[in-house]
Amino acid sequence: MAAVAAFNGSVGLRGQAELTVLPEHTAAEASGGALPPVLSTPRLLQLVEDATHGLAGSHLETGYASVGYEVVLEHLAPSEVGDTVTAEVLLEAAEDRDLIFRFTVRQKDSLHEVGRGTITRRIVRMEDFMKRLKVDRPLH
Repeated sequence: MAAVAAFNGSVGLRGQAELTVLPEHTAAEASGGALPPVLSTPRLLQLVEDATHGLAGSHLETGYASVGYEVVLEHLAPSEVGDTVTAEVLLEAAEDRDLIFRFTVRQKDSLHEVGRGTITRRIVRMEDFMKRLKVDRPLH
């Protein structure tokens, strides 16, 4: 079975994830205080990963998952502790084994962009994926 055949969603699907910035999400925390207390780029990316993983996973057949494969990310503006940001994702293409999403991260209830870009998730058959890792453990 082709991997995209294991995906029962369609182009145009939308999803989102939200985060209220806490001190542990900041560049200051990651850098030991060398950078200011604003949302770190890795945590911004994790928010986008959360949104795309959840959306893709809700449309995959049992035994399949999606993994991050490629990211183009522009981190445009800082978000301070206490700010809430929302990642909005749109599935633009489903080709072969790839799900290609466009995303925008904004301050909650605002048009102010914090980040934007594209993220590609690759569909994998978990049994095959785990064999490649040579890991002998049950799948969840």
